[in-house]
Amino acid sequence: MKKTVLITGSSSGFGAHLAEAFAARGYDVVLHGRNKKRLQAVKNKISKKGVRCVSVIADLQTKKGLNTVQSTLHKYNVDILVNNAGVNPELKKGALGNAKNIGEIISVNTSSAIALSREAFSYFAKRGGGIVININSSAGLRGSAHEAVYAASKFGLRGFSESVKEIWLKQGVRMIDIYSGALATGMSSGRRDKNELIDPRELAEFIASVCSTNSFFIREISIQRTKKSNGRKVEKQIKTEYHKGI
Repeated sequence: MKKTVLITGSSSGFGAHLAEAFAARGYDVVLHGRNKKRLQAVKNKISKKGVRCVSVIADLQTKKGLNTVQSTLHKYNVDILVNNAGVNPELKKGALGNAKNIGEIISVNTSSAIALSREAFSYFAKRGGGIVININSSAGLRGSAHEAVYAASKFGLRGFSESVKEIWLKQGVRMIDIYSGALATGMSSGRRDKNELIDPRELAEFIASVCSTNSFFIREISIQRTKKSNGRKVEKQIKTEYHKGI
């Protein structure tokens, strides 16, 4: 039976790569973003892969936008939620000079992801199972001096996940946390070493591949780039715990 994945923040960057990777594995895809033109471009590409693809335009910082995406879980019978939407204005020099930017980081990276996860759990538990994937960051494991608020937002998501993961598993809902180093996407456009960062396409394909196990699931994955990845090779340092299949 064909399954459906909902990916937040998939109008560009890593989210768009995730959409392509899941579509390549035969998943129907629900795209989410705020830019209609960009969403349409990704939708056109995904539709050529022979799967159903729909798009949802919504701002996760607003109550209306969050409700729209939450209702999408039910409307399209979603099996996998990928919390990928994220912002990091700290990467721009002087961008964190006001409370608005701090509020945006926490709202998008933490609050909305938690709210969507809770809605997904409620829906998945009634259906007998489902998967929530959190695209976290290595900053959510060790902190990061030049992006302290971003790190705090990812620590918050990590704390929520670790608090509910075991309880949710008993209801058939798996939560997978991805802790990755910097990716060669638009968010890293200002870095001189962008060509040596983790290849987003390769990582997206890897993540899509871990959703079909039966007798175990991967709780969390820590991804570190190779010394010279050149945007292609990724050294995957994987920390897993195995559980009885559900």
